[in-house]
Amino acid sequence: MPGIASLIDPVAAARRSVVTALLAACLLPAASHAQNADFRASLDRWKQAALSSYEYGYRKYCECHPDSPPETVVTVRDDRVVAVRHRPVGYDHEVPAEEKNLQYYWTVDGLFDLLRAAFARGANVRVTYDPKLGFPTSIDIDYDANFIGDEVDLKITGVTPLSAQP
Repeated sequence: MPGIASLIDPVAAARRSVVTALLAACLLPAASHAQNADFRASLDRWKQAALSSYEYGYRKYCECHPDSPPETVVTVRDDRVVAVRHRPVGYDHEVPAEEKNLQYYWTVDGLFDLLRAAFARGANVRVTYDPKLGFPTSIDIDYDANFIGDEVDLKITGVTPLSAQP
Protein backbone atom coordinates (compact mmCIF):
# COMPACT_ATOMS: atom_id res chain seq x y z
CA MET A 1 0.00 0.00 0.00
CA PRO A 2 1.44 3.38 -0.98
CA GLY A 3 2.13 5.92 1.72
CA ILE A 4 0.26 9.22 1.98
CA ALA A 5 3.31 11.08 0.65
CA SER A 6 3.01 9.28 -2.66
CA LEU A 7 -0.67 10.33 -2.95
CA ILE A 8 0.20 14.01 -2.77
CA ASP A 9 1.93 14.91 -6.00
CA PRO A 10 3.83 18.17 -5.44
CA VAL A 11 4.50 18.52 -9.16
CA ALA A 12 0.79 18.26 -9.98
CA ALA A 13 -0.03 20.80 -7.26
CA ALA A 14 2.58 23.17 -8.68
CA ARG A 15 1.14 22.71 -12.18
CA ARG A 16 -2.35 23.53 -10.88
CA SER A 17 -0.99 26.69 -9.23
CA VAL A 18 0.73 27.77 -12.44
CA VAL A 19 -2.41 27.09 -14.51
CA THR A 20 -4.55 29.03 -12.03
CA ALA A 21 -2.11 31.97 -12.12
CA LEU A 22 -2.02 31.94 -15.93
CA LEU A 23 -5.81 31.88 -16.15
CA ALA A 24 -6.05 34.79 -13.74
CA ALA A 25 -3.40 36.69 -15.70
CA CYS A 26 -5.34 36.11 -18.94
CA LEU A 27 -8.75 37.03 -17.54
CA LEU A 28 -7.79 40.13 -15.55
CA PRO A 29 -6.16 42.06 -18.41
CA ALA A 30 -9.30 41.54 -20.51
CA ALA A 31 -11.36 43.44 -17.94
CA SER A 32 -8.58 45.98 -17.42
CA HIS A 33 -8.14 46.43 -21.17
CA ALA A 34 -11.84 47.30 -21.63
CA GLN A 35 -11.72 49.61 -18.63
CA ASN A 36 -8.52 51.24 -19.91
CA ALA A 37 -10.03 51.67 -23.38
CA ASP A 38 -13.10 53.39 -21.89
CA PHE A 39 -10.83 55.54 -19.72
CA ARG A 40 -8.65 56.61 -22.66
CA ALA A 41 -11.60 57.30 -24.97
CA SER A 42 -13.34 59.36 -22.28
CA LEU A 43 -10.17 61.27 -21.43
CA ASP A 44 -9.71 61.99 -25.14
CA ARG A 45 -13.30 63.33 -25.36
CA TRP A 46 -12.66 65.51 -22.29
CA LYS A 47 -9.41 66.85 -23.77
CA GLN A 48 -11.15 67.53 -27.12
CA ALA A 49 -13.84 69.51 -25.30
CA ALA A 50 -10.99 71.84 -24.27
CA LEU A 51 -12.81 73.24 -21.24
CA SER A 52 -10.40 75.13 -19.01
CA SER A 53 -13.12 77.14 -17.24
CA TYR A 54 -16.21 75.34 -15.96
CA GLU A 55 -18.25 74.45 -12.91
CA TYR A 56 -19.12 70.94 -11.95
CA GLY A 57 -21.08 69.49 -9.11
CA TYR A 58 -20.75 66.21 -7.29
CA ARG A 59 -22.15 64.33 -4.34
CA LYS A 60 -19.72 62.33 -2.24
CA TYR A 61 -21.38 59.40 -0.52
CA CYS A 62 -19.87 58.22 2.76
CA GLU A 63 -20.85 57.05 6.25
CA CYS A 64 -21.43 60.66 7.30
CA HIS A 65 -23.89 61.21 4.42
CA PRO A 66 -25.09 57.76 3.33
CA ASP A 67 -28.35 58.87 1.71
CA SER A 68 -28.29 62.59 1.05
CA PRO A 69 -24.83 64.14 0.85
CA PRO A 70 -24.59 67.83 0.05
CA GLU A 71 -23.81 68.78 -3.49
CA THR A 72 -20.35 70.27 -3.83
CA VAL A 73 -19.94 72.77 -6.68
CA VAL A 74 -16.39 73.33 -7.88
CA THR A 75 -15.50 76.38 -9.99
CA VAL A 76 -12.49 75.88 -12.24
CA ARG A 77 -10.83 78.71 -14.17
CA ASP A 78 -7.77 78.19 -16.34
CA ASP A 79 -7.60 74.57 -15.12
CA ARG A 80 -7.38 75.63 -11.44
CA VAL A 81 -9.93 75.29 -8.66
CA VAL A 82 -10.79 78.89 -7.71
CA ALA A 83 -13.95 78.41 -5.63
CA VAL A 84 -15.97 75.68 -3.97
CA ARG A 85 -19.38 75.84 -2.39
CA HIS A 86 -21.55 73.25 -0.72
CA ARG A 87 -25.30 72.94 -1.08
CA PRO A 88 -26.58 71.08 2.00
CA VAL A 89 -29.76 69.12 1.45
CA GLY A 90 -32.76 70.89 2.92
CA TYR A 91 -31.08 74.31 3.20
CA ASP A 92 -31.75 77.36 1.05
CA HIS A 93 -28.18 78.67 1.20
CA GLU A 94 -24.75 77.61 0.04
CA VAL A 95 -21.69 77.26 2.23
CA PRO A 96 -18.41 78.37 0.62
CA ALA A 97 -15.22 76.43 1.27
CA GLU A 98 -12.34 78.41 2.72
CA GLU A 99 -9.73 79.43 0.18
CA LYS A 100 -7.00 77.59 2.10
CA ASN A 101 -8.92 74.32 1.50
CA LEU A 102 -9.32 74.63 -2.28
CA GLN A 103 -6.28 72.41 -2.77
CA TYR A 104 -8.32 69.46 -1.52
CA TYR A 105 -10.83 69.60 -4.38
CA TRP A 106 -10.47 68.09 -7.83
CA THR A 107 -10.69 69.56 -11.28
CA VAL A 108 -12.14 67.13 -13.84
CA ASP A 109 -8.54 66.42 -14.88
CA GLY A 110 -7.92 65.67 -11.20
CA LEU A 111 -10.77 63.13 -11.28
CA PHE A 112 -9.03 61.41 -14.19
CA ASP A 113 -5.79 61.44 -12.15
CA LEU A 114 -7.69 59.90 -9.23
CA LEU A 115 -8.94 57.12 -11.53
CA ARG A 116 -5.51 56.57 -13.08
CA ALA A 117 -3.96 56.17 -9.63
CA ALA A 118 -6.71 53.77 -8.50
CA PHE A 119 -6.19 51.61 -11.61
CA ALA A 120 -2.43 51.59 -10.96
CA ARG A 121 -2.99 50.45 -7.35
CA GLY A 122 -5.22 47.61 -8.52
CA ALA A 123 -8.27 49.01 -6.72
CA ASN A 124 -11.76 47.82 -7.58
CA VAL A 125 -13.02 50.64 -9.79
CA ARG A 126 -16.44 51.18 -11.30
CA VAL A 127 -16.82 54.30 -13.40
CA THR A 128 -19.19 55.69 -15.99
CA TYR A 129 -18.49 58.57 -18.34
CA ASP A 130 -20.51 61.27 -20.05
CA PRO A 131 -20.92 60.16 -23.69
CA LYS A 132 -20.54 63.68 -25.08
CA LEU A 133 -17.83 65.42 -22.99
CA GLY A 134 -16.17 62.34 -21.50
CA PHE A 135 -16.04 63.48 -17.86
CA PRO A 136 -16.72 60.80 -15.23
CA THR A 137 -20.37 60.79 -14.15
CA SER A 138 -20.00 58.15 -11.45
CA ILE A 139 -16.87 57.00 -9.64
CA ASP A 140 -16.82 54.13 -7.18
CA ILE A 141 -13.38 53.09 -5.91
CA ASP A 142 -12.68 50.47 -3.27
CA TYR A 143 -8.97 50.42 -2.54
CA ASP A 144 -9.10 47.31 -0.33
CA ALA A 145 -12.10 45.01 0.01
CA ASN A 146 -10.91 44.04 3.51
CA PHE A 147 -11.12 47.59 4.86
CA ILE A 148 -14.08 49.79 5.63
CA GLY A 149 -13.87 53.51 5.01
CA ASP A 150 -11.26 53.53 2.23
CA GLU A 151 -13.84 53.86 -0.54
CA VAL A 152 -14.53 56.84 -2.79
CA ASP A 153 -18.10 57.10 -4.09
CA LEU A 154 -18.84 60.18 -6.22
CA LYS A 155 -21.79 61.04 -8.42
CA ILE A 156 -21.03 63.98 -10.70
CA THR A 157 -24.18 66.06 -11.18
CA GLY A 158 -23.02 67.95 -14.25
CA VAL A 159 -20.41 70.14 -15.93
CA THR A 160 -21.24 73.67 -17.04
CA PRO A 161 -18.79 75.56 -19.28
CA LEU A 162 -17.95 79.09 -18.12
CA SER A 163 -16.89 82.08 -20.19
CA ALA A 164 -13.18 82.81 -20.12
CA GLN A 165 -13.63 85.91 -17.93
CA PRO A 166 -15.22 85.70 -14.44
